[in-house]
Amino acid sequence: MPHSRTPQESHDQFVTRALRVFPADEADKWSRLERGLFNSLMGKLIFQHGYGGISERMLIEVRDQMQAAVRRCEVSGTQ
Repeated sequence: MPHSRTPQESHDQFVTRALRVFPADEADKWSRLERGLFNSLMGKLIFQHGYGGISERMLIEVRDQMQAAVRRCEVSGTQ
């Protein structure tokens, strides 16, 4: 069971924490690619760690991974 030992945290509490790294006004401007990357990366973290097991550092790493992937797509012209 991947997240059996993590602290309990509700979805709403997690969203409040995540908004510090992914502000809503910025996320509203995301492309479909960015939304897809976010959903994929966050889905993996949630499955592996549960909401309470995801640290701020992990959220920052997701943001950095998203930005790097989008830059690669823009450079290759595939966005």
